[in-house]
Amino acid sequence: MRFRQHQSQARQQTLRLLGWFVFMVGVLVLLVNIVLAVVYKLVLPLSTGWPVLFFETNTGLVLLFVLGGCWVETLRLRDGGGVRVAHWMGGVEVQDTAQPLHRRLLNVADEMALASGLRAPRVFVLPCEDAINAFVAGWSPDDAALCVTQGALEQLDRAELQGLVAHEFGHLVEGDVRLSMRLLALVWGLSLVHGWGRLWMTPDEQGRVQPAAWLLGGVFAALGWLGWCAGRLLQAAVSRQREFLADARAIQFTRDREGLGRVLRKALHEHRTLGAHLHHPQADALNFMWLTAAGWAPWLASHPPLSERIQRLYGRDMGPLPTSREPVADEDEPRRLERSALMAALPAAVPGLAVPTLASVTAVRAQSALRLVPDADTAEILGRLQRLTGPLQRRLAVMGLVMQPDNEAELRFWRQSGQGLHDAERLLDDVRRLPAGWRVPEFERLLALVAYEPLEQRRGLVVAVREMLRVDGRVSARERLWWLALRHRMGEVTAPHGFIRPVTGQGRDLSQLTAVERDTAATFTAYLARLLPIESHAGAPTPEGMAWFRAVMLRCQTTRESPLPACQPPDADGLMQALAGVQELSWMMRPQLVRAWVEEALNHSRGGLLSQPTADALRLAASLLDTPIPPALAAHYPKPAS
Repeated sequence: MRFRQHQSQARQQTLRLLGWFVFMVGVLVLLVNIVLAVVYKLVLPLSTGWPVLFFETNTGLVLLFVLGGCWVETLRLRDGGGVRVAHWMGGVEVQDTAQPLHRRLLNVADEMALASGLRAPRVFVLPCEDAINAFVAGWSPDDAALCVTQGALEQLDRAELQGLVAHEFGHLVEGDVRLSMRLLALVWGLSLVHGWGRLWMTPDEQGRVQPAAWLLGGVFAALGWLGWCAGRLLQAAVSRQREFLADARAIQFTRDREGLGRVLRKALHEHRTLGAHLHHPQADALNFMWLTAAGWAPWLASHPPLSERIQRLYGRDMGPLPTSREPVADEDEPRRLERSALMAALPAAVPGLAVPTLASVTAVRAQSALRLVPDADTAEILGRLQRLTGPLQRRLAVMGLVMQPDNEAELRFWRQSGQGLHDAERLLDDVRRLPAGWRVPEFERLLALVAYEPLEQRRGLVVAVREMLRVDGRVSARERLWWLALRHRMGEVTAPHGFIRPVTGQGRDLSQLTAVERDTAATFTAYLARLLPIESHAGAPTPEGMAWFRAVMLRCQTTRESPLPACQPPDADGLMQALAGVQELSWMMRPQLVRAWVEEALNHSRGGLLSQPTADALRLAASLLDTPIPPALAAHYPKPAS
């Protein structure tokens, strides 16, 4: 499954569908005017013309209902965010209790928060729902609430629960929760007239119906039905595309298609065999937010068919999977430790391990604060770089950030690549004058923009940077690391390698790596030892780099008496194999490895402070592992603009 390609397609289709939503509002106004005009002529067939402001009044009333209803519903949804929706559905917030199922859910939510780079949302269980399902609600990741049914907790194993939760985090990362709540408000506004009409047609407590009220309500319900259908149709279409995108994100976060795939197959079994459904009376109101949902008709279904989603995951048709209860023993899911308890226990578990304290991180931030606040000259440079819109301009800026400033061969190659661009020298001057702490963040920002360019331009950038670095006959360890980060950011499009193999072993620490995982981590760490904490311009690491390598690998040993692997930097092929190996570590192991690199780099740096080249190498290495950087490393860089 090429999930990056599906992501791009889903985004484009979502924008088009939102445009159609606005178009449907206009169509609704037109249809209401036509219907009312026909009714007017039927009631007064002998009249000529139309009353004064007849069509303007109709249009104004329709827009008043739609926009007013949207505004009222938006205010209601904003009051409490996702937690309000969770309580509305009867959710019970999960605490770190003695129940292993609840602990597993909390642990999985923390793991996916780490994988996605978001803060963990508040977690709720829907105890009365025995079907496999979940949803996430809120206006942003900060006020989001993750709700999982009791049936999902009891019938999914850990890998499957990860796939389900990762799917919901995919909605968070893509901003779907805000989009869903806005669409909910719009649909409520569009169906307000229909709802009022139905309300007037409802009998009172004695079962009596006023004929005039019923007739008027029938007219409004019929008119409002047009808006209700239009809103539900477009809401369903937008939701269908976001489901494909969230499925792709789940694969990206877990590196395992089987987890989510088995969840969807089990849900398919429930729908076909058991007829499982949600019991809450308001569940249908959130139809488009659930992991899976059935529709009244295919064109009003808020989700694509489960068989189609499964086929996209596996690349072939897969049948339903019977459900079963998945018991969890108390010892299978350890209780989570608070961060303070974890930091207190870590040095005792690994003797000699130095853990950066809050004071040390604060000190680094204080020393870096002035350096990371752009002066007028830097702000002007950043402004010009951020205004680069042409593909060639962005390409040259990326190449300028990667190349060595004193390498004449690379400079000649860069200038040849920039022929025809009138402000090429100004661009080169901006890149060269950019302060050290801003170079990697600007590099990552530019790559994020290039990722949306056509395939040929992305492939051309990767090839051009590779040729530029090879033009002088050698590629340094630093240059290769930058190129690998560039290649990784371009994704499967420029470096196809088939489907990512699933990983196992969640809930372990570095001392529990398998022999193969330990050898892979040692090989890649030996490569970084040529750059940390002091760059070596020879083939072997410096003594400081050897000491850093030894300290990192001590964390990966079962006992301190176990023999350490040799610090042997790999060749190009060995490096690519080692990188593929560390990238396949679990989402909990990779952040631990990056933290070990950073903490030991601090321990082996003069004064306990990282040099900027060391910080850059660590940040690029973390980017290769798709892992958030620790606070002690983040202190060397400006905060991203919100």
